[in-house]
This record gives sequence, structure tokens and C-alpha cells, in this order.
Amino acid sequence: MAPEAGARLTLKVLDRGLLFEAVVDFQGHGRLHGVEACHVTLPRLLRAVDAHRLADFVPDRPIPCSFSDQRNDIQDGKATAFGEDGLELAPPPGTKVLGDMLRLNAASTVEVKPPAGEGIVLAVKVAYFGEKTWGLRLADSADRMAVSRYRQWMLEARHAQANRDRSRFNPGGLESSRLTVRKEAPKPTAAQLRLLVDRDPLVLVLGEGEAFPARLGEAIGRKFGVAAFDPGPGPLRPALRDLGVDEQGWGRVRLVLIHQKLRAGTAMERCRRLVQDEACPLPVLLAGTDEDADLKRNRAVAAGAVDYLVMEPFQILTVLRTLDQTLKMFL
Repeated sequence: MAPEAGARLTLKVLDRGLLFEAVVDFQGHGRLHGVEACHVTLPRLLRAVDAHRLADFVPDRPIPCSFSDQRNDIQDGKATAFGEDGLELAPPPGTKVLGDMLRLNAASTVEVKPPAGEGIVLAVKVAYFGEKTWGLRLADSADRMAVSRYRQWMLEARHAQANRDRSRFNPGGLESSRLTVRKEAPKPTAAQLRLLVDRDPLVLVLGEGEAFPARLGEAIGRKFGVAAFDPGPGPLRPALRDLGVDEQGWGRVRLVLIHQKLRAGTAMERCRRLVQDEACPLPVLLAGTDEDADLKRNRAVAAGAVDYLVMEPFQILTVLRTLDQTLKMFL
């Protein structure tokens, strides 16, 4: 049912990657440049949703940066957002796992390279992982003069961006250039659920690509069933109907194993969403390399997993024993 004129609406507004909540008044339906449209007032209230992010200012285009990784090698990245106390940095193209290059709380040195002027070198620490970005907070050891230069540059760049945005603003509204084409963008191919070993108890493996699930299926297939799925950003349950998963239960699935390499998001995020948002009662294991295994185990448990399972190097007896013990705990 469409709202009545005068109704107050809460909208989600995405502005160059920053999410806001806006409260507006609905003024009715109409047409804008021949396209069906809803008319609303300017926001009564605009609130940043991701207030924890180091992203007070987001430029039109990312700004080149160089940074030191955890091996002290110099890498090229791009700063996508800037804040008073740090910045968000996108890694070099091809980086799949952010933690392989910079871990949480790792120290680094970043050189911001503004379009005009000299580079600004800052000592930072990794404060959080975002969607293909690191949140880098200024370290206590950062040079005060460099921090002052950085903040002054950011203030000037933010002001210049605001002027550009103001000059482009049209109070009458704008029509997206995509609407004039009148063609729908091709939909991405949905990931397919694959039943590799049809046996009970069934282990659902979430991971990118086919190599890891296939290897696991060959190793444990005499004792466990294996289904593989490469999940996107959405909820998991609707994609598993072929395994009997529905709103009432999780069908044939008895255990979920999440590999550290995923197509969308991180294993920790997927585990947290599976346990908290989808209220999955099944045991969840996270899997990956043996590097910093104890630290990864602590984080996995904090995210809702039962344990962290080392899969690289692959030790079949350890894997079988862990799966056995985990399933017995939940019988």
C-alpha cells in the first residue's frame, strides 16, 4: 500500500559509499522527465549509520597511496575515505584476503599522495576491516607536523568537494542516465549449490571456487557427505532449499564449514551473520591456514563458531577427528 501524502518516511541514503538514514515527508506520486517518481521533502534528519568508520570525507575519486605491509614491503593502494583520526585504504588489485597483507592492529606507514602538493607520511594502525578496505587509525607515534598537514589538507579537500557537490545539485531532481537507455543490466549468475558426496551426516562447505570443496570431498567422503556453495552477500537459507532447508529447519545439513576465502565478505562476517541474523543452531567451523591459528581460533569463537580448523597444511586425521568431535557435541 502506498503511503498517504504527508506521511513521514525513513530512507536509506548511500552517498559515495557512506550510508545515512534520512527522515523525509512524502508529498505524493508524479512523473519526472516522463518517469514515475515519488516526491519527498528535503531531509528533516540525516544521520550517519556507520559512525565508527574513519570516513568523514569521501572524494569523488580515490587518492593514490603507498603503504608498508606486515612484511615491510611497500605496496600501492588507494585511499577511499578520510577522517580526522585516520583513513580507509583499499588494497592493490587482486588482493583477496585483507588479513594476508595487514592484520588487525598491525602497524603500517602510509604515504597519502594528494593531486597537488607533497606526499604526507603517516604512522597508522589497522583499526577494522571494511568491505575491501582497511580502516587505518593514526598511531600515537605519528609525527605531529605530518598529522597537522594531513588534517589541514583534508579540511581543504572536503570544502572543495562540498563546493563541487553544491554546484551539481538540482533541486528539481535528476534522472539517472541509466533510465534513458531503458535496458536492464544483466543479472549476475547466481552461485549454484553442489552436492559433491551424497551421504549423511552432511557437511556444508562455504568457500570460493571449486578446488577446496572438491579436495575436502575426496578426503572425507567415505564418512561424511559434502555439499558446496559459494555464497553472495545475501542470506544463506533461501539458497539451500535443495537440501531441505526452509524456515522450519536446516534439512540435511548437520555442520557448516566456512573457508577463509569467500567471494563476498569475510569468513568472520559470514559466521556472525549465520549465527546471529539467521539463528543457525548448527555447529560452525572456520577453516584456513595455520598462520596465527590461535588468534584466528579466538576470533572464530567470538564470531559464534565452535572452533577454527587448520586446513593448510591439510592433515586428514585431524580434520576427521575435529568433524567427529564437533558433531558429537551437537547430537
